[in-house]
Amino acid sequence: MKRSEIRTRILESLNESASSPVFFSTAQIDAVIDEAQEVLSEEAQAVKRTAYQALKDGSTYYYTRSIASDVMAPYRIWLTHLDRRLTAVSLRELDVRHEHWIDVTGDPEVWFSVSWDLFGIWPHPSTGGGIMRVDYLAWPRSLQDDEDEPEIRRADHDALVLYGIYDGLMKSWSWQRATEIFGLFMERWSDARARAGIKEAQARTFQRGTADTPGFRTGVLK
Repeated sequence: MKRSEIRTRILESLNESASSPVFFSTAQIDAVIDEAQEVLSEEAQAVKRTAYQALKDGSTYYYTRSIASDVMAPYRIWLTHLDRRLTAVSLRELDVRHEHWIDVTGDPEVWFSVSWDLFGIWPHPSTGGGIMRVDYLAWPRSLQDDEDEPEIRRADHDALVLYGIYDGLMKSWSWQRATEIFGLFMERWSDARARAGIKEAQARTFQRGTADTPGFRTGVLK
């Protein structure tokens, strides 16, 4: 759906005129649609993009904003010059396997999350020259005009309408109806996650235990 169509459905559901709303302004509804996109993208991993970053001499850590301004979280990292996919590990796993891992240099084998806007690679290269491909979950771009369409799947556009109705009902103090609509939004949210193939088991990729974890390619951590 176009932004104008989403806005019309929201306003009509709130008993407002789509052409001349009284209680809500057009700008307010447009802002809520953008907010709904962000909520759905964060929970359903709806927008994915790729960026490239040159490896820096002696650098272990990279801020996501240096990769791209719209990075929500990296989910896969490759070294394109080596055709190697880095394994996702935790800081705890590195600490357990190698007491002085921070001092090890070489071609990177793994990557790890440090915070919401910082990740690291290990080992860190002593010289630059390679290229890192970062596949990441992205924040959706704001809709630019009424003809613009959301980046998320068309099957999930109804969820944006429901979120807009929920927000409007909350602003007009219609708590009971707002709760009902939010329940419907949550159902669409779950459907969106299912379409994206998100399962609880996937989270364990980043939370593996150390008892039976195989050694890394270099063998340094064994």
